[in-house]
Amino acid sequence: MLAGACFLALPALAQQTENQFWPEADVFVKLSENSRLFLLVSGTRIEEQGNSDGTMGVHVDFFSSPLLKKRMELVARRADVARNKFLQIRIGYLYSQSSKRSATTFTENTPTIEATPRFYFPKQILITSRSRADLRFPDGVFTPRFRQRLKLERTFEIQGHALTPYGHAEAFYDWRYDLFHRFRYTVGMEWELNQHFVLEGYYVRQRDNRSTTRFLNAVGLVAQIYFR
Repeated sequence: MLAGACFLALPALAQQTENQFWPEADVFVKLSENSRLFLLVSGTRIEEQGNSDGTMGVHVDFFSSPLLKKRMELVARRADVARNKFLQIRIGYLYSQSSKRSATTFTENTPTIEATPRFYFPKQILITSRSRADLRFPDGVFTPRFRQRLKLERTFEIQGHALTPYGHAEAFYDWRYDLFHRFRYTVGMEWELNQHFVLEGYYVRQRDNRSTTRFLNAVGLVAQIYFR
């Protein structure tokens, strides 16, 4: 009887889990010593349905003074100088739209603002805490959301290239439900080819207590381009 119940539960469990692919391209353009422009284009493909959507965004980053002055020479050789800034403020705008082939169509406009302090610990471990507000307008309806992410990373230099494995956990608070309903856990790696180009790959496991698709598995691939 127990085996039969487990067998019957398998289709329901499969319906609660979705597999996705997240490709993305990021472009960073230096504006000054303490500011830069950040542009992104990303997509989402749902493997089970063949549906997809895309997002475009434009942001401006503002930085505080260096986190550790003695690390300036080392970080100056890295593509992303933000790792040596104590505080980063990002203000931006995202536009998302589903493809015409998707079963359900939508458009979303999202102004965003986030604050990201960084802290170095022994063994060159970097811990980053990001607080982000998404002022979402899906199909014209104001639906604000708050996101809190804690990230841990460590950079290794191998044959002149920087490799940065990382992991982070993120919680989503939605005012529609008045609770943290979505939790996302990510592990990944950045591979810095030179001062202008970085490849990033990662895996995401997500649980959402207010979605019909309760669990999500996603693989992401990001190309980062820096103009310094």
